[in-house]
Amino acid sequence: MTILSPSALWFLGAISIPIIIHLLSRLRINKVEFSTVRFIKQLETSSIRKIKFQQILLLLLRMLVIAFLVMMMTQPVTQGFMPGWLAAEQDARLILVIDNSASMSAKVGNQSFFELSKKEALGLLPSFNKETQITLAQTCPPKTIFKGQSNDPDLHASIQSIQPTVDYDDLWANLNHLLKDETIVEPIKECVIFSDFMYRPDSTLMAGIPNFESWKFYFIQPGTVYDNLSIRSVSSLNRIKTMSQLVKLNTRIENSGELPKPNVPLELLFNEHRVGQVVSEIESGKEKEFQFQAYPANMGIVQCRVSLPKDNYDLDNNWFLSMSIMEQIRCGIIGANSDDVAMLEMVLRAIDPQRQFLSIESRVQPELNRLFLDDVDVALIHNPKNITEEGVKDLEKFLRSGGGVIWFQGNEDGSEFHPDIFEKIGFPFPEKRMNAGQGFFSTQIAGEYSDLLQDLQVRNLDSELPEVFNYIQTKLDVKQKVHWTLNNSDPLLIEFSKGSGSIFYFSTLLDLRWNDLPIRGMLVPLIYRLLVLTGTDEINTSSVKINEPKWISVEEKYLRHKWEIVSPSGITEMIVPDYDREGINISSTEELGVYTVYSNGELFTSFPTRLHDQEYIQPRFSQNDIESILTSSQTRWLTLKDEFSQVFLETRQGKSLWKIFLALAILFLLAESIIGRPIRANMKAENS
Repeated sequence: MTILSPSALWFLGAISIPIIIHLLSRLRINKVEFSTVRFIKQLETSSIRKIKFQQILLLLLRMLVIAFLVMMMTQPVTQGFMPGWLAAEQDARLILVIDNSASMSAKVGNQSFFELSKKEALGLLPSFNKETQITLAQTCPPKTIFKGQSNDPDLHASIQSIQPTVDYDDLWANLNHLLKDETIVEPIKECVIFSDFMYRPDSTLMAGIPNFESWKFYFIQPGTVYDNLSIRSVSSLNRIKTMSQLVKLNTRIENSGELPKPNVPLELLFNEHRVGQVVSEIESGKEKEFQFQAYPANMGIVQCRVSLPKDNYDLDNNWFLSMSIMEQIRCGIIGANSDDVAMLEMVLRAIDPQRQFLSIESRVQPELNRLFLDDVDVALIHNPKNITEEGVKDLEKFLRSGGGVIWFQGNEDGSEFHPDIFEKIGFPFPEKRMNAGQGFFSTQIAGEYSDLLQDLQVRNLDSELPEVFNYIQTKLDVKQKVHWTLNNSDPLLIEFSKGSGSIFYFSTLLDLRWNDLPIRGMLVPLIYRLLVLTGTDEINTSSVKINEPKWISVEEKYLRHKWEIVSPSGITEMIVPDYDREGINISSTEELGVYTVYSNGELFTSFPTRLHDQEYIQPRFSQNDIESILTSSQTRWLTLKDEFSQVFLETRQGKSLWKIFLALAILFLLAESIIGRPIRANMKAENS
């Protein structure tokens, strides 16, 4: 047991009052006339002893009544998490963290976990000393909202000012930053965290924190999410999407709640018009996959949404997609010989075996004196021997009109090409042919991320990277982007643009004497990706996670247009293009849904945002899961429920015992009243 108000112990001096009264009563002498002392001597051995014992007992009862009343005033409690009155008399620091990430918007009853956390955080403040220094922080974005004493009225307003988000919280990194505050010098250090704790910390939590073992942590988590279905993924099974082809979407649904869900409708919407629906039952803890098939609503950009009914957590009930729909891609193959043409035809047939949306025109033309590309969307040019001035003009016209080129270079003599192809179009200049001899050059993706080579439909991209035996060493320009390099850092795949068109330039050939790319599993997905990128804006419509930047590629002739972006909630913002990189960078993506980009008031593209993987409802970890980092003597785990403030107070300071001491004081007072009451029979005898 410990006491929270030790100063009240001074009142124990009141115990002396009944003692003084008892002693004074012993000094008072009453004269009683008796006819003989014979009767007094008879009482001396019985009645007088009984009276003396009664007086001593009454004295003890009165002392106990006073003692227990004083102990009641000292606020006695059982042993709590904090060291009782010693802590109350020392300087203290409290770090209060409120998780406002997406998953905290899950509901219990009519209130979200986030709303309950703010409400209970306000209710906890009276539990702390008025002079306690408090640091209040939110998780999304990481920010310290308040610093000051607990009696500062701004603290309440600061807690109320925290708003919910759909963002991801890096809780443990944020907590580590807060605990490393050099201004924390108080001997009593406590940290209260309101969160759903769905992923475990690692040892970096305590990295760089002085006296980490002196911290006391309260992990306060919300209740259970009983009713929740989530859409975990939606992926397109189509390589190319056209008006004449069914769009096939594979959808995975998970029941992460506690309740079985019968007769659940799952809907597919194109441009907010329902085009498909399935109804199914999903048991708790189970997953199911569904496949939707529907024809696109229109050509151009189609906004797609897969939707579930409302439940306790709405943010995982919708999955958004943006798709670029084309009717057909017209491909023109130009090769130096029939073998080159046959190789490229075989790749395109593998992409479209039914010949529904790839229209292929092939011709053998080793010398590019003229190019007739008026009826072509994408030109695949393999190992040209040279190109004339007229050929360069045709190519430039084709690119300016929005055409795309996939070029495989095998001629190391740049003098065989008209200079305009380097000066006007911007092709890299071939310098010499590099031969690996008896060995080979390995390849690697350039940089950490590539919007071209990432997420190819290949099981293991690293194992599918080819070995190169010959390639053309080229001289690069600053405007050319390298996607793929050799192990000596020479470029293998380069991207650049001219006008509205894009060029993908390979410094090697599709020839087994040059490399083993033709027998690698990545060839077909790679060529498909290049076809899509030159014919559509798949990269522009790809999704990003909440609060990640989005890059939109823009053709040079459109850069000076008026650019606007409309958020899912309808907020319109002006965007200034990046003229050097030829595109626009959208840094603000804090809403869940589809962002729409307009050029001079006309729809240019759209892209969706999606929930972070860590913000889906999943099993929470407990104290046992982090025992290697935080010991049981440092932590207390609590759950939000009715009368939570009282539960927290009893956990922190111990359970209050004042009612017990009050009951004992009343009991002893009652006993004193009964024992010390006058006996009516004796009083009548005296009166007679």
